[in-house]
Amino acid sequence: MAVRLCDVASLLRSGSWAAEPWTGQVIAAMETQLSNGPTCNNTANGPTTINNNCSSPVDSGNTEDSKTNLIVNYLPQNMTQEELKSLFGSIGEIESCKLVRDKITGQSLGYGFVNYIDPKDAEKAINTLNGLRLQTKTIKVC
Repeated sequence: MAVRLCDVASLLRSGSWAAEPWTGQVIAAMETQLSNGPTCNNTANGPTTINNNCSSPVDSGNTEDSKTNLIVNYLPQNMTQEELKSLFGSIGEIESCKLVRDKITGQSLGYGFVNYIDPKDAEKAINTLNGLRLQTKTIKVC
């Protein structure tokens, strides 16, 4: 079963989970993507459509961990580990979540890892959140 952006936006709007500072922005981004499709504005020649060229961890024949462990790239620098966990936790139950930080400054390096318990939830997260625009970044989930 695929989770659609409108399903996640409805969940965020419902208030049935802890609201985060970025909730309104995520809802707006999802609604924009529903009407326009995901775009990336970081090219010199204007916006381009984002293709989900990540192979699905569920479809790959790798180990069980590779079916549930996702890397999330291009996260906003001010996003916290708790916000990352809350965003991806809206898809399914998370076993672990790690936002990678600089060891000296403690500042986010803009990527992290989310490990789901169920491989189907990892697949839903890829299909739902890959290409989502947060602040000035478009996240990539693989």
